[in-house]
Amino acid sequence: MALTRTQQSEEGSVGDGLPDLGDSIDALTFEQILEMDDDEDEREFSKSIVFGFFDQAEETFVKMDKALEDRDLPELSSLGHFLKGSSATLGLTKVKESCEKIQHYGQQKDEAGTTDEPDEDLCLSRIEEILVVVKEQYAEVEKVLKKFYATPAASGISLDTNVRRRTPLATLKLTHEQWASLTTMLLIALASGLDLRFPV
Repeated sequence: MALTRTQQSEEGSVGDGLPDLGDSIDALTFEQILEMDDDEDEREFSKSIVFGFFDQAEETFVKMDKALEDRDLPELSSLGHFLKGSSATLGLTKVKESCEKIQHYGQQKDEAGTTDEPDEDLCLSRIEEILVVVKEQYAEVEKVLKKFYATPAASGISLDTNVRRRTPLATLKLTHEQWASLTTMLLIALASGLDLRFPV
């Protein structure tokens, strides 16, 4: 059963043995991802989702930098929308909110997406500022999650090597469309309370 926010605050952690994830990660959403793991020690399923997200996020930031250089607002909006969805799946609230602003400015609207903003230069300037912030937010959650999934030193295997060797999803190079589809399926599954854990 998921913990309430009051329980999280009182206990300083989410569930048994889970650290305080701070205010950059929604604990309840992330706990739902963890509940899909068949083995709480290995956590192969959630680990593959998280590290797959890391790969996709870093590739998306490179594409955003290029689109910003090219002054390509539609592409920036599309990339913001994509990263918004995948970060929301993991409960990365700050990253999600910043990406949503990029999506809106890419559509030449204000950050809330409610009012048209005809000044293209202003939209590009706002996106440039937000992109700096969202990269910092991403670095923060990446640090927290990599620490959570840290490989014991005794294994002699680096974190990335261990994850890629043992978790098939983390080795896949998904397109934006494929990752968006996976994100959508996960969101539907979480909302429906489906058990996606794989049998041993």
